[in-house]
Amino acid sequence: MRYHPQVAVWPEWRRLGSAPLTGWRCAFSAAALVLLAGPAIAQSPDSKTTEDTATPLVVCAVPDAMPRTGRVDGSPRGVDVAVARIVARELGRSLEFHWCASASCSWKCVRERRCDVVIGQPHGSGPARDIAWSIPYSGSRFGLVVHRDEKRIRSSADLHGKRVGIVAGSIAIAAPGHDTVQCKTREELLDQFITNRLDAALVDDDFAAWYLHQHPQLPVQRVKEYVPRERWNTGFAVRAADAALLDQVNRALTKIVSNGQVSKVFTDSGIVYRAPFAIPLGKPASTNSWKRICELGEIAVTFDPANLPYSSAREDRPGFDLELARALARKLGVKLRTDWIDVQRETALGRLLDGKGDLAFGAAIEPQAVDDEEEVGDRVLYSRPYYGTGYLLVTRKNGPSVKSLAEMKGERSRRIGAEAGSVADYSLRQRGYLRSLFRTQLSVLKSLSDGGIDCAYLWANVGWTLHTSPEFDVAIVTDYLPEDHWNVAVAMRRGDDELKRHVDGAIQELLDEGDVARALSGYHVPFFPPFEVADGTDRFDGERPSTEGLSKVDPDGVIRREPTDRGPEPRMQRRQRSKQRYTGMQRIRSAGVLVVGLDQNSLPSSAAHPEPAGLDYEIAALVAERLGVSLRVYWAYSSHDSYPSKLAAKELCDVMFGVMPDDRFGERVAFSKPYYYLDYRFVVAADAPAPTAQTPCAVERGVALRDIRGRPAHEYPSLDSILAAVVEGKEQAGYVISTRGQWLAEARWPGKLRFLRSDLGAMDRFPICAATRKSDGDLNKAIDRALDELVLSGKLAEVFTHWHIPYDSPRSPAQSR
Repeated sequence: MRYHPQVAVWPEWRRLGSAPLTGWRCAFSAAALVLLAGPAIAQSPDSKTTEDTATPLVVCAVPDAMPRTGRVDGSPRGVDVAVARIVARELGRSLEFHWCASASCSWKCVRERRCDVVIGQPHGSGPARDIAWSIPYSGSRFGLVVHRDEKRIRSSADLHGKRVGIVAGSIAIAAPGHDTVQCKTREELLDQFITNRLDAALVDDDFAAWYLHQHPQLPVQRVKEYVPRERWNTGFAVRAADAALLDQVNRALTKIVSNGQVSKVFTDSGIVYRAPFAIPLGKPASTNSWKRICELGEIAVTFDPANLPYSSAREDRPGFDLELARALARKLGVKLRTDWIDVQRETALGRLLDGKGDLAFGAAIEPQAVDDEEEVGDRVLYSRPYYGTGYLLVTRKNGPSVKSLAEMKGERSRRIGAEAGSVADYSLRQRGYLRSLFRTQLSVLKSLSDGGIDCAYLWANVGWTLHTSPEFDVAIVTDYLPEDHWNVAVAMRRGDDELKRHVDGAIQELLDEGDVARALSGYHVPFFPPFEVADGTDRFDGERPSTEGLSKVDPDGVIRREPTDRGPEPRMQRRQRSKQRYTGMQRIRSAGVLVVGLDQNSLPSSAAHPEPAGLDYEIAALVAERLGVSLRVYWAYSSHDSYPSKLAAKELCDVMFGVMPDDRFGERVAFSKPYYYLDYRFVVAADAPAPTAQTPCAVERGVALRDIRGRPAHEYPSLDSILAAVVEGKEQAGYVISTRGQWLAEARWPGKLRFLRSDLGAMDRFPICAATRKSDGDLNKAIDRALDELVLSGKLAEVFTHWHIPYDSPRSPAQSR
């Protein structure tokens, strides 16, 4: 990665020691000081290495998205990677890869200037703002795959009554009347074609061509004459502000497409090259999800699998939104396909906008809505609202009677409890209520039940919380109409007007027949008919007449209320990823994967090339095995990537190994108990005596070491140079970090050096831990237990022995948390 000047600002405390290990251990890294001298560039095989090489072209790519982009045996591969190399060559620039775990990660990285170009994504996808697209250089589409001996299936019309495989969450289309079989991945879909007794499969045609080219033994074939409706183009995405770069890329693409270099890339990979499809400029491709839903016979809706009372993967308690989605599907005469999301990495609205679902339930109607910082107001259609919701009053059963907020004004308002930072908190403050604040809904209810407050002002889902927490002696105030309220609807993509018309009709039937009210009542959530709010755009500069409490219910069942003027509103439109977040272990067990952050070039701790290896890599694999999940590594390509603060962003990984506790990250990151100590030791020739107090020592330049203060010292530029000087007899002794020192000595000078502990103290000794997000306390405890088990079994010591690193266990399993 390129290092920007602001990244190479090192606080005073960094001079306390030296630990040339992973990027996140740069708190004590002399190697990190090298960043001040110049950039560190990971070049592709095509890159030039002369001193006058232009600034590298940094591309963001996903490492497991072949045949588009991938990292195979440590090397960048894929057709889009090959096209990027040709473009970089045309621009006279070297090429550097920044690997991202997902498309959303790529969009974030390009906006943060961690890369210049995003490759491997469909043309026009991603955020609508701040991103500009090059001209497309190839076209892609869905393909039809059948058994090798199948002769009859040639189109969607031939799929009636057949078993058709698709990738879960894809937008592959089939004719009505077929039986859909979902697989988790494209590889699984083709590999298990026979096992799942499939008649056909719908999958990305480029992937199918490449995969079958790589696996000719599979008894399946592509239907070459199949003509799908689902097709898209591929291009490069850059920041909209980089107009000069976009112009250069477009010129290069025009040249290499016309001279056949791009088509050759595809042919060499076993993929039929398709010229970009013609798409009208200045006009988005029209959508007709309703037609596709009718053809497929099912409607796809995305839900959180652990978010009661709204949705759940439990069949006995699916949640009222999921129950209503099933009822809606019945009204529409189609099947419901439920797609589950990992709420730490996805949102239902985001998947909808990515074309990976048809509807998103539980959308609060808000014209200024954003999702993961992207404005969605002009990209989303809302159905008619199916219920109203808001903040309710909750009181102690035997406590003071409260019927409205107006009764709690003045000093008495100190006895109102609310969640800190919530809309309720903001609303009460704006209206002069003094309120008591708590971190969670449960803590508000406990204080109310214990007599600490007289009234709680909480979101309507408190009804479900009270049902699941019968120990609280409190109840919702009946006949109270929420003063802070919103309507809830079903979201669709802009342009799906026909789908909206059918959904609106079905929702009206569900309301008329009482299904919505019954569904919410089944989960103890109060039902309010949709609110009709008067236009509140007319703001008064002076004092506005109070409208609080002025409301009425019309004969048509719609609650009408004049809005209360509370001044500037909080950003209610910012979508919460989940109303009830997963715990760390729930998320990991749901995905079946532990994502570990490791430095890509920091042996003996970890390295990505030429293959994944290292002390922390092996420890991570053992911990994942103990947790009963598989391991996936997020390879950090810069020290900025490797900071534990990036872990708290919840997008890169679940845990980081090899971390030195750091108070800078204490508010967001939790550290495990140390699993070893990094220390400094004397190094001498194998047959030499131990150094005396007067023996000069070789030390790394610029590193302040405390245990040898006052001893004569000779400075060297690196650990390697110190070890070489001792081996060659130029120095009697060195004082070096034991972990990398002993590993490097064994690798380059086996048997020629020995390492001795300092008898002067233990100041140059630092704990090494695993770091998790502060909110993932259960994951932190699970990792501690796993490491304790590895200590007892001796496996942790075996890993250290394998890497020739000294190991004294600092862990006492009996004291495990």
